[in-house]
Amino acid sequence: MRQIHTYRVIRYFPHVLSDEFINVGVVLTSAKNKQRILTDEEAARIHCPALIGERKKFLGIIAHLGDLAAKGALLETEHYFHNFRFADERQMASSKRADEIVNDLFDDYIGFKLHTEAKKEQKTIIVETSMRLVEHSFKRYVRVRRGQQFDLEFESVKAGIVHHSNVGKSSLKHDAMQMAFSTPDVRKPDERYDFLDLTGEVDKESFYVKKMEQNFVDVYPYKEEEQIAKYLEKIAAVA
Repeated sequence: MRQIHTYRVIRYFPHVLSDEFINVGVVLTSAKNKQRILTDEEAARIHCPALIGERKKFLGIIAHLGDLAAKGALLETEHYFHNFRFADERQMASSKRADEIVNDLFDDYIGFKLHTEAKKEQKTIIVETSMRLVEHSFKRYVRVRRGQQFDLEFESVKAGIVHHSNVGKSSLKHDAMQMAFSTPDVRKPDERYDFLDLTGEVDKESFYVKKMEQNFVDVYPYKEEEQIAKYLEKIAAVA
């Protein structure tokens, strides 16, 4: 059963007068002691121009947050100083456990910066699987186009409809925005714009999924080979 959860993101501003900040943690305000902050090792891998000359101080800040988390005091603002600000409280609906939710939120706001290479590798595997399936099973029905702007471009041989497709994670803002900004204001009858979710799951209630759909973007689960084949079958079936 889906429940409403509230959360806040902890932001650190290396320079008080600057608008540049780094998300450093997530706290579920609807669940006691459910939080996830950067570890010391993760903090050492965060790169931001605002941290030039401030790296040692930043690592000390993360250690301070770790102490607060251990005491269950992350939301007690008297422990903070003027470089910290909480983002506005937000809500989300989910049937997952609180610890799973806070880890997912951490990944969306912060964690994606820590595994860029792993994500690229996963995307490469998905693209290669797509190409192999086209060549072996869909060659008569689907044509691969070479484009610059999108990860994959397929064309229905029968109908000549072109699918411009990006592979990413629909819950991550930068992936969703990249796809939404790549689509035109008006969709042409012979063109489609698809977001292929590399998590293999699509949450229709997600803010970013709804935003993409408003921008003529169709969202498909696209991780397992069976999901990739179903997407290609959809393109091939268009008369």
